[in-house]
Amino acid sequence: MTGSRVRAAKGQGGLLREQLLDVADQLLEEGGADALTVRAVATSAGVTPPAVYLHFASKRELVHATCLRVWSSLFAELEAVSRGVPDPVTALYETCVAYIAFGLRHPSPYRLVMDGEATEASRQNEDACFRYFRDKVAACVDAGVPVESATETARLLCAGVHGAVCLLIHQERDAWPPDTASYATRAASSAVHGALLTAAHASRPSMAAVLRPG
Repeated sequence: MTGSRVRAAKGQGGLLREQLLDVADQLLEEGGADALTVRAVATSAGVTPPAVYLHFASKRELVHATCLRVWSSLFAELEAVSRGVPDPVTALYETCVAYIAFGLRHPSPYRLVMDGEATEASRQNEDACFRYFRDKVAACVDAGVPVESATETARLLCAGVHGAVCLLIHQERDAWPPDTASYATRAASSAVHGALLTAAHASRPSMAAVLRPG
């Protein structure tokens, strides 16, 4: 990745900043949090560390900006899969599938945000994700799904999809299921059905309920 030194032309400081974030993103994805340092970004971009500090006051700020940029693509993906789906429950399901798939594709940024190492990015992204799922649940309520609390139901959904991601990204890759796409769809289905079917009243699971036709 190391190249010749990049000099931003006058008025193009924003371009260099984006180049530095490109490098930081690649370092994070390939080597994890330990690989993302100001010196490593500078070396890979062909600039000096002071050039990086002109755009990011600290490593934490660099990590914060990198995670925010990676996660901004998540919401574009969620909208892409749910836009135009007339059934709000199906739209919610597709959103959950996309969320889990995103987490599995970007394990390092996901861990940094959800484990709290990218502190400010963590607060912004966690809040944005929760509000996004709550809005999707509210759409189900508007369509007639019996839900006592959209907030509590969204909280359960977030627990389900977040747990599905964390179960794998904190393990070695060889422990992952061979078909992660099927894993994501089943985990999403479980989260949506579980949250919505108990949204009006929680029932105690039993053999009779599991074996009930339909």
